[in-house]
Parts: sequence; structure tokens; C-alpha cells
Amino acid sequence: MPVDQQTQQTVRYLENLAARMLVAEIAWAIIGTLVFFGLLYFTLRYAIRDGLRDAQREDRRTAIPRERDRINAPDMRAD
Repeated sequence: MPVDQQTQQTVRYLENLAARMLVAEIAWAIIGTLVFFGLLYFTLRYAIRDGLRDAQREDRRTAIPRERDRINAPDMRAD
């Protein structure tokens, strides 16, 4: 069944539009993935750095008292 010139141009335009949308979607997915892993990298980097600094403190033998340790109650720990 023959198709007229206008229909062929419309179909070609829609195919080009779909291809451009596919490329744009792939590009946004790649950009989103890079941003996510970049933020994850910096978060882990600074968390590890802070943990190492905390472990290398001079006064690390003195623990910071917790709130439950400040409660005025009898000592219930096992001997």
C-alpha cells in the first residue's frame, strides 16, 4: 500500500524525535549516576577520615559519658 510524501515525513520526524528522546534519557541516567556516586564517594571519604581522626585522638582512653551512665541508680552490672 503506497504512502504519500507527507506521511513518510511525519513518520521520519517521529522516529528522529524518539531517537533523540532515547539519547537524552540515557544521558540523564548517566549524569544522575555520576552525581550519585560522586556524592557517595565524598560522603564515605569524609566519614572514614573523621573516623580515623577520632581513632587517633590522644585522649581516646577517656570515653564520653553516655546519658544512661549519668542516671543515679544502683550498679546492676555483672561481676
